[in-house]
Amino acid sequence: MKQIVRLTENELQRVLRESVKKALKQKNVVINEHVDWEREIALAHKTLMKMSPLLSDLGQRLDGTKFYKQFQRMRDAIVELNDDLIKHIRRKR
Repeated sequence: MKQIVRLTENELQRVLRESVKKALKQKNVVINEHVDWEREIALAHKTLMKMSPLLSDLGQRLDGTKFYKQFQRMRDAIVELNDDLIKHIRRKR
């Protein structure tokens, strides 16, 4: 059975302060973990590919509105990002 504990403001501040101290101490551990950046880049590219149908739908809906130029700039930036990701992935293989 769970028990509800009511804390005073001072107790809550102490708990929060201790939690932050603990998190900051553990931050060094997290920073030193190895991140497989190549895998992250490949996953980002896959996510970008899943967005393609949504972008087409968005473009069709905004065609003729005052927002279409903003959409075109966004689409062009996404296409450029996609091209750069593909080049990077192909160089690593």
